[in-house]
Amino acid sequence: MLLQRQSELNLAAAALRRTAGGQGASLLISGPPGIGKSSLLSEIGELCVRRDVLVLRAHAAPMEQDFTFGVIRQMLEPALMLASCGQLHGWMSDAAGSALSVFRGDPSDPESGDAAVRGGLLSLTRNMSEDRVLVLLVDDLHWADEASLSWLDQLVRQLPRSRMLLVCTLCEGEPSAEQPAVRRITARVDSTLLPAPLDPLATRSLLRRSFARPVEPEFAAEFHRISRGNPLHLMSMLHECRTRGVAPTAAEAPVVASLRPAALKRRILLSLENQQPAAVAMARALALLDDQSDRDLAGRLAGLDAVDRDESLRQLHRLDVVTGGGRLRFTHPVVRGVVQDATPSAERDRLHLRAAELLQAQGRPAEQVASHLLSATAHLGTWAVSALRSAADTALRRGAPQTAARYLRRALLDRPPHDVARARLLVELATAERSFALSIAVRRISQAIPLLPSAQERAEAVTKLTPVAFAETLLPVDGLIRQVAEDLGPLEGLRGTKRELALRLEARLRSASTWDPEQLSGAVPRLEELGPHPDLSGSAGRELLAALLHSATITIGVPAERVARLAHRILEHEPASSAHVHTALPYVVSSLVAADSVDGVLPWLETALTEAVRQGGRVEQSIVLSEQAVVLLAQGRIEKARTQALKAAAVVGSEEPTTASAIVLALTALHTRELSLVDELVSTPRSWQHNRYLSAVLTMIRGAEAAMRQDHPTALEYFLDTRHDMERAGWRNPAQLPWASWAVPSLLELGERRRADQLSRQELEMARSWGAPSAVGQALVLRGKVVGGAVGITLLREAVEVLEGSANRFALSKALLCLGERLMPRATVESVAALRRSYELAVECGVLWISSRAGALLGSAAPSAVPTQLTSAERKVAEMAVSGLTNQAIADALGVSRRAVEKHLTNCYRKMSTTGRAGLASALENDRGKGGAVRLGQSPPHEEGHPVGPSGYAAVSQLHGEE
Repeated sequence: MLLQRQSELNLAAAALRRTAGGQGASLLISGPPGIGKSSLLSEIGELCVRRDVLVLRAHAAPMEQDFTFGVIRQMLEPALMLASCGQLHGWMSDAAGSALSVFRGDPSDPESGDAAVRGGLLSLTRNMSEDRVLVLLVDDLHWADEASLSWLDQLVRQLPRSRMLLVCTLCEGEPSAEQPAVRRITARVDSTLLPAPLDPLATRSLLRRSFARPVEPEFAAEFHRISRGNPLHLMSMLHECRTRGVAPTAAEAPVVASLRPAALKRRILLSLENQQPAAVAMARALALLDDQSDRDLAGRLAGLDAVDRDESLRQLHRLDVVTGGGRLRFTHPVVRGVVQDATPSAERDRLHLRAAELLQAQGRPAEQVASHLLSATAHLGTWAVSALRSAADTALRRGAPQTAARYLRRALLDRPPHDVARARLLVELATAERSFALSIAVRRISQAIPLLPSAQERAEAVTKLTPVAFAETLLPVDGLIRQVAEDLGPLEGLRGTKRELALRLEARLRSASTWDPEQLSGAVPRLEELGPHPDLSGSAGRELLAALLHSATITIGVPAERVARLAHRILEHEPASSAHVHTALPYVVSSLVAADSVDGVLPWLETALTEAVRQGGRVEQSIVLSEQAVVLLAQGRIEKARTQALKAAAVVGSEEPTTASAIVLALTALHTRELSLVDELVSTPRSWQHNRYLSAVLTMIRGAEAAMRQDHPTALEYFLDTRHDMERAGWRNPAQLPWASWAVPSLLELGERRRADQLSRQELEMARSWGAPSAVGQALVLRGKVVGGAVGITLLREAVEVLEGSANRFALSKALLCLGERLMPRATVESVAALRRSYELAVECGVLWISSRAGALLGSAAPSAVPTQLTSAERKVAEMAVSGLTNQAIADALGVSRRAVEKHLTNCYRKMSTTGRAGLASALENDRGKGGAVRLGQSPPHEEGHPVGPSGYAAVSQLHGEE
């Protein structure tokens, strides 16, 4: 039973009744491809058969148009073969005998189509209708052969006086449907049936019948939207769904739009192949223009005048492949793919280039023009390269550097290998790529430098290099910068732009030479040349000062107080912008962190991050997030620093990580003792690991791992390797990487108190020379651990006093813990106060190992409650864990990975200052009983990897030495 075709069937039944009464009729079923014309014709045939009517059928085809009377033979031959001798004698009476030549001769013989034969065939059908009501069904009338069309033209004139019903189908939009012989027939039919697309209710009914299960409304609605109710589209998509196992659910609804049924492709391709060249050209133009398709532009691209354009569009509308008026679009996603696949590659190239020219002439956006140039494989002229460069500028302004790079890479394809224009394109490409692929950007600049004609252009190109990128590549960038600087000439003789470039080059050269002791030794004298109040009015001068301050910081060539004062002056003059990451200015942040003077830095960085997000630069976002994490570590806000460090690593991913994100992640791991944060950094060799500072931090990580498994000889070897590398390079500042804070506890564990005394003394001397409160305070703590008796306690008290003036709350918490522990045997008021303050600061900073130790020492004197601050997801995981479920069972129940469960539990342990599931259960119970507070103060229960009891916690305290 056909859906929504009852009115058409009723009209056919009425015509059949009139025919049986001697008033023959004719019906035409017309519509676009796939609307269901053939199915309706078959249903009418079945209706006639049920009424004991003689039904004769024929299906015309393009390949049979050369067979004279081919359609007539299809209809009459089966009936003549099945007729009895008596019937056949009656049917062949009178003039019908002349029709026999049609069935006996060569169907391709032109003489078989003369007037006598056509008259005989008319007589034959008239005789047959006198015997029984005769119904003639002709599918695809427009493809019938010329002789059959001529005969049908004569037949339709005689139908009113006969008992014959003629029903034909005609496909709208087919060129052959417009031929005169077909038009004469269709002009004389009694009624034309125009089957409509199925409505949403019918579509859903069809889906229920086909799937034999309930169909969710969202799925049915999407199915109807894509198919537009066309039965051919519907059935093709249904078959594709069954083949791919698509279920009729709301979740699967988005899949419907991606269906590309092969049967539908073939049908559309067949329809388009039979079109006139103008219609094919218009279809190709529309497919190529996509959402830019207006009729005027498409017509010009197809090379058609207004008349041919409109006629072609009418043809495509009748074929139901195009819809819309002013803005044209294809009726089904398959259509565009079919048209594009059927277009020869050379023609596609020509059309893309022509489309780009037309769009540019119309003043369309540069990126619309560039989209066609990207698709063309032919050689691009100068105008096309200019258009691609303009599109790249637009993409950069809207925050799409990767798209900009695509445009510029296409422009490079047709440039000669030693062309100046190629060099300039390489510089532009590097400027885009440095926002997501630093190492590649360095390579581009290196390739461009030899091709650029002037020293100034070469200098401008080098200043596009991001100093942070020097660690991303093994290319000898310092030699490149030095050569370009020499080409530009001595600084003393330069003015204006060239002088600015020279200052920027010097800043980059110093950034690239921070591990060269000779270059470092010259930084302080160069800084002194700038005077006590350097000129900061120009950005180039600020860059150079930032690089010099960094060198002075790591060598302790200038006191921390002066470094901090000059660094803050730089920030006062420098507008907060994401562009600062491509200069030497990130060194300002590291200098201020080392100087323990980070007030006002975070708001400046927050503004820069907002701009980086808006501009879409992954590298810029990663570096600014890394800077934020370093500042947060300097303030002791460990949990927040960890969050920013993970974001910095995630925003660039594993394919193109920045050294900045790797370093800050490693430093965070040292602070939190969560060494798994850097598993990939330690295990995966990459070119950026050749950065010596990152290598030193990773060596520290390996040492920390050894220390945590009580392998102190191995740990000490790693820590001393770090010392050797840093001292050999001229790095003396303990605030840069406090290896001694880890090495000394290992020496004490190994009984080498004399070496520990020597190292702690040297660390304190360097820290005092630098003068930053955080560095001095932590060095005093280290020294206080080594020195016993009253002197040691005095040193620890001094450390607490110094750190009270520091921004680093984490360092203060550790100092208070050491002081309270040293005083603890006597349980004085001072020791309890120190431990309680240490505990509170550790919870505030999010450092589990300190709060656990302080709570264990305090026992019942521990603070009664702290906020849990668990997220809903963390609380859910915690509750499932304490109920006895394994990590894998929790992951399966929540539909997440086991790794995600482990991360949530780690966060719970940290936030609730406990270890192990038993401790977590107790903390949750207290939390529920106290409205969100977790009671602490008891020693956390034992879990593998976590020592218990006072002696165990003492071991942990010594093992996790000062950072």
